[in-house]
Amino acid sequence: MNTVSRLKGALTAAALGAGILAAGPAAQAEDLKFLTSWNENYQGTVGMALEYKKLVEEASGGSVQMPISGPDVIPPFEQLQPVQAGVFDVLYTHGAYHAGTTTMLIGMDTVDPDPAKRRDAGLWDAIDAHYQTLGMKVLALPTSGGVHTICRDNLPASGDFQGFKVRGTPPVHPMIEAMGGTPVVLPPAEIYSSLEKGVIDCATWPMLGAVGFKWFEVTKTFVRPATGSVTHLIAMNLDKWNSLSPDTQTLLLDQGKVLEERVRAIFTDWENEEEARLLKEGMTETQLDDANAAKLVQAHADGYWTIAGKRDTDRASALREMAKQANLIGQ
Repeated sequence: MNTVSRLKGALTAAALGAGILAAGPAAQAEDLKFLTSWNENYQGTVGMALEYKKLVEEASGGSVQMPISGPDVIPPFEQLQPVQAGVFDVLYTHGAYHAGTTTMLIGMDTVDPDPAKRRDAGLWDAIDAHYQTLGMKVLALPTSGGVHTICRDNLPASGDFQGFKVRGTPPVHPMIEAMGGTPVVLPPAEIYSSLEKGVIDCATWPMLGAVGFKWFEVTKTFVRPATGSVTHLIAMNLDKWNSLSPDTQTLLLDQGKVLEERVRAIFTDWENEEEARLLKEGMTETQLDDANAAKLVQAHADGYWTIAGKRDTDRASALREMAKQANLIGQ
């Protein structure tokens, strides 16, 4: 059984065990065109996008369908605008992938990933309100574990990324630079070949993904500690949202909440399994010394909030303060 099939099976079993596949409110018949930033090689797509699709379709009794298109149709860094324009109805992505439009969500990758705490603190509503000003309605903010770095060679004697070219999205560039590396922007589809050819030395990525993309074939080590968490976004075109019946709207939001809770319950196990698989494939773990580890963690937090404030300074500052007041962030 391949990785995707195994993950789908685990999700189905867990959902049945939790009794969450019962039908929700009645929903009008809808075909919601669902665009994703990653294909099914990324476990996040399986555990978040495909799982949300399944939850919605089953809770609606099949009246709501969510046909999926991926980055082969629209490149991942160009996907927000087609959804804003109504070419697609729903988007699964990460805030860094549309940093040219808004950066507010990026700071959430430094916040405690517990979905109930985030909602109770008002963070979810604040993000939803902001995205509505962009013509988007937030449906879910599923969050996986932190970001780590995988490298094709062992780290230099300095114990950091000195002299290394490291792939990363803009929020991690300050972290890469603080660790002595040179940041490089690449879409996911180019990471394998770039590592293989030595175009880059390392790549930052969520703790899930290296196995699905088979990066262990062209890398030697993964770096610890991992930092932060990864807040994904599932959002809908606002005009489409407003056209839906109240029952359908309720169903979409209810299943988004179910998804957030389920993701936190299962992704820790998946991340542990992935690390074990990387070791089995011959990779080694590189644990940073205390000084470099502290520098990595601090630079990660500073970098994310700096980027978060680039376009949405006041909103990002308010969001950060809300997280601090709720003791969900240490920086």
